[in-house]
Formats: sequence, C-alpha cells, structure tokens
Amino acid sequence: MRRLMPRTFATLMDEYESYSKEHQKDPYVVTSPYQSIAPSMDEVPFTEFIVKNWIKPNGDIHNKVAMVDAITGQSRTFEDYFNDTASIASHFRNDFNIDNTSTIALFSPNHVDYVPLNLAAASCGAMMTPINPMFKADEVKRILERSNSKMLIVHIDNLEVGLEAVRGTNVTDVLVIPSEDDGPVPEGFVSISELKSHSDPSIVTHHSVHNNTSDHPFLLPYSSGTTGLPKGVMLSHANLKANLLQMEMMESMAFPSTHKLISPLPFFHIYGWLVSALYCVWQGQQVITMPRFDLEKFCEAVEKYRPERAHLVPPIVIQLAKNPIIDKYDLSSLNMIVSAAAPLSKAVEDSLMDRISCPVKQGWGMSELSPIAIYTNEYNIKSGSVGNLVADTCGKIVDTEGKSLPPNTTGELMIKGPQVMMGYLNDEEKTAECLSEDGWLSTGDVAHYDDDGFFYITDRIKELIKVRGYQVAPAELEALLLTHPQLSDAAVVPVPDEYSDQLPRAYVTLKEGVNPEDCKEDDVKEWVKERVAAYKRLEGGVKFIEKVPKSASGKILRRILVDQVKAELEEKKE
Repeated sequence: MRRLMPRTFATLMDEYESYSKEHQKDPYVVTSPYQSIAPSMDEVPFTEFIVKNWIKPNGDIHNKVAMVDAITGQSRTFEDYFNDTASIASHFRNDFNIDNTSTIALFSPNHVDYVPLNLAAASCGAMMTPINPMFKADEVKRILERSNSKMLIVHIDNLEVGLEAVRGTNVTDVLVIPSEDDGPVPEGFVSISELKSHSDPSIVTHHSVHNNTSDHPFLLPYSSGTTGLPKGVMLSHANLKANLLQMEMMESMAFPSTHKLISPLPFFHIYGWLVSALYCVWQGQQVITMPRFDLEKFCEAVEKYRPERAHLVPPIVIQLAKNPIIDKYDLSSLNMIVSAAAPLSKAVEDSLMDRISCPVKQGWGMSELSPIAIYTNEYNIKSGSVGNLVADTCGKIVDTEGKSLPPNTTGELMIKGPQVMMGYLNDEEKTAECLSEDGWLSTGDVAHYDDDGFFYITDRIKELIKVRGYQVAPAELEALLLTHPQLSDAAVVPVPDEYSDQLPRAYVTLKEGVNPEDCKEDDVKEWVKERVAAYKRLEGGVKFIEKVPKSASGKILRRILVDQVKAELEEKKE
C-alpha cells in the first residue's frame, strides 16, 4: 500500500531544477504536495496493469465479486473478469480483425460486462469510444463517423437506435449485449456471451503498445472541451495508468480493498469509467452499480449491500440532503461520499452531514485530464474546496493575458501533468487552442487557490452547460435549432437550477412570415425533445427575440444573454 505523505525536502530539491525555468516565467505555479508516482510508472500496457492484482502471487481474489448490478442482480467475480477479458480479446482479434488501427464504440447503459469489454479492446491495441446510452440515432452516428468506428457493441435495449445510427458509417460488425446472461439476441447478431467461450486464459496486448504506452491512445471519450461541438479526447495507456496511480496516492489508506463502492454514475462518462469502475477493479474492490439512477433504488442498494463509499454528482447529493425518501432507509454504512463533475456548495455539504452523518469530499477534473487533476485527501478536507493537486501535477491561475496569479486571486485554471490528454482526434486546430506546446491545458474554468494550495472552482469561462454532471454544448443545440423549419437563428445559454446545476435555454428568432401563434415555446421544446438525449432538452425554456446578439465577425455573444438571465433572476429575488 502506498503511503500518503508530503514530498520530502530531498524530493523537492531534485525537482527544483526542472521547475525553476517554468517559475521564472510563471512565478505562481502551484505544485502537488504528494510524492511522485514516477517510480511506479512503467511501460506495461493498460490491461496488464489492471489485472496484475487478480493473478497469484500478487493477489488471490478470484472468487470475490468484482461488480454487481443493484437493479438486475447480475454479478461478475474477478475470475470471470480475467477469463472474459482474455476470451473476448481473442475473439476480437481472430474473428473480427480488431487491431491497433481499430476503434470500437460501446453504446450501453452500465453493465457488469462493461469492464472486460474495455480491457479486451485495450489488449488488442484498439481505441474504445463509449457512447451515452441516452443518445438518439443522429447523436450516435456523429460519434461513429468522427471516431471512424469499425465495431459497435450495443445493449439490446439500444439496438434499434444503434442500427439506425450505423447506416452510412464504416461500422462492419454489430455485437449485442443481452438483457440477461446468455439471454437471446435477434437472429443474425452475435451476442457477447458467445465471445466468452474461448479457452485461451492468457492476456497479451498488441505488440505496438509495449514500450509505447505514452503514444498509444486507448480511451476515446467525446467531450466539448472548453467550447464547440464534441471532440474525441485521445487518452493513452500511460495517461490512464498515471491517473489511477495519482488516485491511489489519495485513496489507498482510507479506501482499502475490503471496502465496497456504490456508484450510479454512467460508465460512458469518464468519472464513472475510471474513478468508479476501473479504479475499484484494479484495487480489488467491489462495485455496486445501476443502469440508471433512481433515488429510492439507490437507497435500497446502500441498505442491502452496505458500501462504505459512494461516488456521486451534486444533483444526487442535493437529493440525499433534502428528499424525505432518505429517512426510510439505513445509509449508515457510508463513511465517505465523493462528489465531482460540478461544484458543490459548502451549504449542501453541511446539510448532508447533518442529514446522514456522512462527510463529503470533492474532486475536480475533465475528460482531457483522464479525468482527475485536483482531489481531496479525506484526512484534510476544506469544505467547499475541490482539494489539492494530485501527484506530479502543476496548476496555475492566469489572467486574460496568460500571466500567472498569486493565491486568493480569481482567473482561469490551467493544468500540467502526466494525465493530460494526447490531443483531440484528427483536430490539431482545436488541440492547439487548449493545449500549449509545453503541456499546459487551458481548462476554461474560473478558479482560485488559497495559501495552503486548496483550489476552489467558482465559474466557467467555457460555454458548456452542465446538466446533472453531463456536458451540453450550446453549439450542438444551436445547430439543431437552425434546422427547425420555422426558426431563422438561435443561441443557447445556461439557466441556474437547484437540482440540475444548469438547464439549457434557447433564445430563438422566427423566420420571416411565420405567425408567432404557429410556433410557441412548447412547440420548440417538444421538437427538440424528439431529437436529443433527455439532459439536452430545453428545460430552461425558449425565449423568442427579434435578433440574436452577435459580434461584427458573426460570433454569438452568449454573455449578453447570460447577463439577461442573471438580471431576470435578481428581479425575481426582489
């Protein structure tokens, strides 16, 4: 077990030379207070790195349940995971010609086979792109096209949407995850259950990955970054390994392998994928998951499985703090809740502690950071803070000219470390916009740090709208609204919401000659509802205006509309 301790004086002296040049240019660069993970980093590919603790003599957890679905009751042991990973990878290679040039898309809600499917893809040297199971066909197709996916693995509940999405793409194979173990799938389709029959128990990663883990991409989540349409974030084997080691540095003492985690977070989102699923299976911990969040089912699962830890997002934390359903269940097994994906106020943290006597700690990250850059050590929690920089990570707050700022001064947060992405797939221009040549990532978040190096996220420079932890790109909804037959222009901005953090609101203009009585707010909302995932719906409303504010170059001036929203809310308070 790695000890959690500050860097020694000798370590700091060793690092001084490498940091000195940077500090001359940026005198207020903040470094992590924790030991370096460098001695633990090697060229072992991601899959072998994850499974090494499942195999003797490193570990003996074959019969232990690795993951259980609290809704369906399906479960897998670590022995299942090892054997299934090896078998699926073998079938991928031999039957479907998956190799280091391939991309696989996974379109499914949380499932107990999510982990071996990912590890099998990594073993083949392929990229895996997870897709939101709430997406409609056009949204799925966009990712399939941009990622150039060769294979689509789809849950049977999403099969109809998936088949519509693959038309006209380069997908050549569609595999189906059945509802039940060995359950039926439509004739002509291959069930993933059939891929577990191979007798080869070994796991060998494609030769191209060995000794090249820093340059070989594996995970390809789609993120809007700081602005614009979703882009493929290339995360290497080394990026993901580094982030797991950084997390272990913070978690190993208080979150031992004997503890259980409950996480209703979606695995297509990197918070659920790495922080919940992959970290826990790597550490030999049991994960209790759910295909979709339901507050009462969540409480039932806590009472039944007695997990010590939960990974949540602010909207769920707010429900735990306020909803009377909580009083019906015994949640006393929980000794720590981790909240991320959006800032959580001190008031909500305190309210939850009063309600269920469980502390909350926060973390901060983004897909481009694999995802963790800042995390809280639970032996040193500052309420309202997202914590300290994780090991081997530098941070700085900069002004509009890029000059680093001292403590307790607000500006844009920038991050540098081994978890920073390789870049955006096939998009050098967007990569260059947010990632400097010397490795600094512009996050688009407004933040500050205190005299002790604790960071606080206060606002967003970036135009993304965060709905219950999900990213909504205004540009994506605007592009959709421009296809509405009665609208001529549109702008989308966030509206604050107590339970969802933010909700999308559209400001639209009617085409010349359209009667306002023929196109009302509910009509536009319903039209959008039929075409996007639930969290992208215009629940913040639709406002009809004469002209969308734009700059001389034609850029939408969303800040003007955001200011109108703020003024509207202030007026309501009065």
